[in-house]
Amino acid sequence: MPTIRNSVTIQATPDEVWAVLSDMPATRQWLPGVVAARLDGDLRVCTMADGQQVHERISEVSDKERRFRFDHVRVPLPVRESGGTFTTVPAAAGGATVVVETTFEPLDPGSGDQLTSGVRDAFQASLESLRIFVEQGVAWDARSR
Repeated sequence: MPTIRNSVTIQATPDEVWAVLSDMPATRQWLPGVVAARLDGDLRVCTMADGQQVHERISEVSDKERRFRFDHVRVPLPVRESGGTFTTVPAAAGGATVVVETTFEPLDPGSGDQLTSGVRDAFQASLESLRIFVEQGVAWDARSR
């Protein structure tokens, strides 16, 4: 299974970043395309602007390590399984670094490189959106107006 690692440095304390990242329903404020998010037990359900839903099982949350693990239960991608972790750590030059590590198994092994590129780009855009939200307080949908 391909593993992808993305990161972004945010000018805020690790605890400030973690407060946003660990608030699962607040995902709709910073994750591009999400118009609603809710937590049903350990299942986060994100409704996208096009009406599709992404269901993620949040299988681990550690406030001490500022990390959570997600496993996609339902996702509009051609994958058998996918999931990963979000971790917030102190940045070397100050602020916080958020690291996302994702793995997935493509339905079509021949599409792995193309899918890897798309997933990498999507997670990097998501992290950049998180950075803007934490640093400037501007939700993703307010930026597109």
